[in-house]
Amino acid sequence: MTDKKKLILGIILFGSIWGGLEALGIRAMSGMEGFPSSAILAFVAILVLSASRILLKQPGTTLACGIVAASFKALCLPSIFFCQVSAVFITGAVMDLAFTLAERRNLSRWFSWGLVGLVASYTNYVVFALVNTYVLGNVFWLERVHRIGDYVLGSGSYAAFLSFAGILLGRELGRRTEPLFSQMEQVKALAYGSGVILASLGFWLLGMLAYRF
Repeated sequence: MTDKKKLILGIILFGSIWGGLEALGIRAMSGMEGFPSSAILAFVAILVLSASRILLKQPGTTLACGIVAASFKALCLPSIFFCQVSAVFITGAVMDLAFTLAERRNLSRWFSWGLVGLVASYTNYVVFALVNTYVLGNVFWLERVHRIGDYVLGSGSYAAFLSFAGILLGRELGRRTEPLFSQMEQVKALAYGSGVILASLGFWLLGMLAYRF
């Protein structure tokens, strides 16, 4: 199997894992009050994306995982909510840029990487709010345009501090699973490809069940 095919399969796998876990998280938090659910979803996203970046390594792969996860959400939701789909895509794009800039600076200290997660999370919230207000013209945001600052400093702060920890945990998870991931890539191409596709389909099924029942 070529390196390009392995990379594509890895993107499909991690994008599906992210989409499935997000659906499960939304389902688990339905009805919960007192803590912004978006912050938990941000933690899940950065955990998966930072682990996948360690394994996939290349710039652009995080954005590609975001495209897979956004497609996942668009296809699995009973009705398409563009604000939710855009949230996933924007997260993938912002985190790809953050990882790429950090990697070019050869960051090595854990605190520096934690700050990458924190700053990227705030940036993600700002971009999401602005896109939904001024690009997509989302009615919810148009009615609350004066509260964007409150949203970023409120829910965004919860997400930012969780992302500080999430990026560190994700990178450690990626490092610990890298040897296993490399061993998996050495098996026969058919077996490896079939295993990745089956695992991805499992997360898609999980997402569909979580969103619809």
